[in-house]
Amino acid sequence: MRRILGLPAEDPTGAARFLVDQGFDSLVVGAEATPESIRPALDAGLSVWFYRAAFSIRALSEAEAQPLLARDVDGQPRIWFNSGCPNRPQLRDAHVAAIEKLAHTGLFTGFMLDGIRFASPNAGDAFFTCFCDVCRDKAAALGFNFPQMRRDVAALRDWCRAGDHTPLASSADTLPDALRRWPGVAEWLRFRAACTLEHVGQVRQAVAAWHGPDGSPFRLGAYLFTPAFAPLVGQRYGDLAPHLDIISPMIYRINTGGDSGLVPEWAALASLRFLPPHDEFTPEDVGAEVAGARALLPGVSSGPTLVPILRLADDLVAETTRAARSAGADGVDYFVFRNDEQPYVRMAAGAAV
Repeated sequence: MRRILGLPAEDPTGAARFLVDQGFDSLVVGAEATPESIRPALDAGLSVWFYRAAFSIRALSEAEAQPLLARDVDGQPRIWFNSGCPNRPQLRDAHVAAIEKLAHTGLFTGFMLDGIRFASPNAGDAFFTCFCDVCRDKAAALGFNFPQMRRDVAALRDWCRAGDHTPLASSADTLPDALRRWPGVAEWLRFRAACTLEHVGQVRQAVAAWHGPDGSPFRLGAYLFTPAFAPLVGQRYGDLAPHLDIISPMIYRINTGGDSGLVPEWAALASLRFLPPHDEFTPEDVGAEVAGARALLPGVSSGPTLVPILRLADDLVAETTRAARSAGADGVDYFVFRNDEQPYVRMAAGAAV
């Protein structure tokens, strides 16, 4: 698979044909897409997927959103990724309804879950969530010790605020073990993963009977955090794999702003003193993350397709693409195709073989 997110609006017909000429076969568009806006891509022969943030509060007024926000250990509301608490039924139901609305057009090959997680370290104090009443009840129903979770996450947050410390772990690989010094934190991370898995299972069930434009089963994928950070936000590759047709780790070598990238998330972890600072990320670092994702998934014949999403506007996009493919990627996705970025598309296409 050679896939890219976004189609420049100035000349969508020309852009779609350009992508096909460069060997791309798939396009991802946002939930604001309409049958008319994706027609140029379909006419050019591209398979079209769409995505939408899972627990978004963007369309809600402040008054509507406030009761749905994640809560920290002190009960304070926190916004992350323009999202609310991942356990709020209203947000979960809205997510599924948005998928159904576009999938029922019969024009889309599949859907890419985005934001299917809890808050990340880059979200600041919102990382230490969610401890709302809904999560309390959910924890009890799933057999988790909510009071211990809350107590130890508060202790971890206070440790992070206490001043200079030697980093908690020397590498991302050893961080989960280091966090076990607070048993309730480990419980909290397992709780996050269980809730994420539950909703992905709900989405999988909802799309099970749908079909794409060619009559084949509607496909479900997910943009996940890279293996270095995924356990912190409630994403466990092995647990999610049976529910997904495609897994796309977001492995952005250079800063794209916002959450998920290697640069901002690692910087946030260093600020929290979880990890030491990291120098510039290299194509080899991206390859190592792809290899890590490959190791967490079932065999190629039985598991989801591994299609990491890389930063398109990167002068080393060709080298990064080759590193990803050499590390076991089944295909490559790119974020994001904007006007005047055709040179980067050509660089990526030349390496994605």
